[in-house]
Amino acid sequence: MKKTKLYNYFVLLISSLGIFLSSCQRDEIIESDINQYYMASQTKVELTVDKIKTSLNTIVPSSGALLSIINSDVEVQKIVYKTTFNNKSIKASGLVCFPKTAGDYPILSFQNGTNTLYTEAPSENPNGENITLIESLATSGFIVVIPDYIGFGESSNLPHPFLDAKSSTQCILDMIRATKELCKDDKIVAKPTKDLFIFGYSQGGWATLQLQKTIEKEYSSEFNLIASSCGAGPYSLEYMANYIVDQQTYSMPYFIAYLINSYNKIGAITNPLSDFFQDSYAAKIPDLFDGLHSESEINAQLTTQISSLITSDFKTNYLTASKYLAFKSAINYNGVLPWSVSTPTKLFHGAADTYIPLGVSQRMLADFQVKDPSNSTKIELVIIPSVDHTSAIPKVALETMAWFLKLKK
Repeated sequence: MKKTKLYNYFVLLISSLGIFLSSCQRDEIIESDINQYYMASQTKVELTVDKIKTSLNTIVPSSGALLSIINSDVEVQKIVYKTTFNNKSIKASGLVCFPKTAGDYPILSFQNGTNTLYTEAPSENPNGENITLIESLATSGFIVVIPDYIGFGESSNLPHPFLDAKSSTQCILDMIRATKELCKDDKIVAKPTKDLFIFGYSQGGWATLQLQKTIEKEYSSEFNLIASSCGAGPYSLEYMANYIVDQQTYSMPYFIAYLINSYNKIGAITNPLSDFFQDSYAAKIPDLFDGLHSESEINAQLTTQISSLITSDFKTNYLTASKYLAFKSAINYNGVLPWSVSTPTKLFHGAADTYIPLGVSQRMLADFQVKDPSNSTKIELVIIPSVDHTSAIPKVALETMAWFLKLKK
């Protein structure tokens, strides 16, 4: 659920894959007005093979076998592109990571976990240790796309539509399209194929499964989706709401506050926050989600005692009372509804996860099987024993990348 923790654990993944970095910054911005999506780009980071190999030998001595996956220098660019939000054209942004060895490469779209800080958006912190590790995945033969999400980067003037399916999917699709337009530039020697791999964890796991559904149902001729890895996503928002309100304590109260505050800001619900939260918390929640407070700082301003955080009326009546009808409709609409899947899909989940419980993925798998029994040949639930939401991350990442590299043509 927490972006910073997700990125910290990627250190283990990249060390095992033999990826490290050197970086530099350039100031030039290349703009274009002849494309449908792509608007501008700026080189932010460069990763060299020599530095990668030197660092690998330092981190993992005698790791000659791992050196084989270090195939290219990598260039990382911030990209600004057009997308839509609430039926209006907006600017959005993210990072695109190119192998600098000429060739045709599949795209790997990485959907990150929950973030509340403007400064931690990928394009705002491209030289940070953790985000550069993800950028470096491109050396193994992918064009890596990392969306900021709406509400961050170039669109920080807008509210982040947390767990809003339509806008989340749209901004990711349009960034992939913008990346393909950018690749028409002769200076970029890495050219994208139609093949696409998608991967995300927590909020990113939910976004990945929503993205998969949209591509399979609407854009299968545009994207050749090879594989989808979804880690510990809150796929059923109704399940998550029931789970949280039924707890005596919940260690991540910012999750429910982020969801309801976001839906309020984007107009999915019109209730005052005081319908959901006790007055003292309802008054402070909007200011906590200002892009300047981290998840831990927000949690510290709330309470883990559910009966003290939410109103008794919401806890008791939100599923039946008419005043909560818009909220119930919103979580049902933005939950992942099953379909007949055509892409190999893995749902990863830690058995001891208390932030987003294993039951969410178990229910998602069961819903898929009820929808179409043949889904069992496409979807696999991988339960990782004895790990929670955070400690599952390195194993999910390692298994995902091993799977993707095996499937990559």
